[in-house]
Amino acid sequence: MNLFLQNLISGLSAGSVYALLAVGLVLIYKSSEVLNFAHGSFAMFATFIAYHLSVTSGWPLPAAMIAALVCAFLIGAFVYRVTLDRARQGGSHAVVMVTIGLLMIIEGLAGWIWGTDTKEFHHFFGESGSIALPGDLVVSVHDACILAIALGLVLLLSLFFRFTRVGIALRAVSQNQVAAELMGVRVTRVHALTWGIASTLAAIAGLLVVPKLFLEPSMMFAPTLKAFAAAVLGGMSSIAGAILGAWILGVVETLAGAYISTEFQASIAFLIIVLVLAVRPEGLLGKRIIKKV
Repeated sequence: MNLFLQNLISGLSAGSVYALLAVGLVLIYKSSEVLNFAHGSFAMFATFIAYHLSVTSGWPLPAAMIAALVCAFLIGAFVYRVTLDRARQGGSHAVVMVTIGLLMIIEGLAGWIWGTDTKEFHHFFGESGSIALPGDLVVSVHDACILAIALGLVLLLSLFFRFTRVGIALRAVSQNQVAAELMGVRVTRVHALTWGIASTLAAIAGLLVVPKLFLEPSMMFAPTLKAFAAAVLGGMSSIAGAILGAWILGVVETLAGAYISTEFQASIAFLIIVLVLAVRPEGLLGKRIIKKV
């Protein structure tokens, strides 16, 4: 039983990283109906910025991380205003190609600036040591930081969307863009703001997970793929569903690796997703959309 609970904690930690990425994907999809395949590359680039400022330029780590998050927000908003806002006029296929192109451009740019060799970036989120829990359970300091930060950000986001004017505007655009525009909401600005927020969440996920990985241009490919799976599992129209799907995915793949085989760890998780979507295509908490024709 202790082994099961220990793996459950590890799975929730992994799922929390996927959740931060998945929430950003859902925010972008709900507001602008774009599947952002470059989402993980924004996280990677921001993590490289933090690494460069901290390790190469000698900035204090907190200042470097804050600067990286600000850069992530600005990059996300700028990319939408410059490229995606106009590309949407060409249809969904044009937008998909633009985001794939951005993925390749950002990874290539990171490789050109910092090189393609792997680097270590261990910071205070990845400190060694563990915290004792009741029942002879332990949680690493790193996993505790991931869980605490993810839960805190989820709470802050819920309060932001519920009680702030900007958050209400974001919700209005995601529910009915035309009606929001008629009510005076500047939709393009809201979309750019959403991309900035989503990119910032992705950057936080990158900074949290990098002590467990090597820092290199393709470091966020696998986490982003699982975040897409989590968003689809929970429902692309539901932020709560994305979080639930991410935690389920993290727990399932951890338990599969512990009790079956690490070789089938990811495969079993995606198999469950396929089975769930075969029964409920809109996802666990997604809403079925009925269009009049």
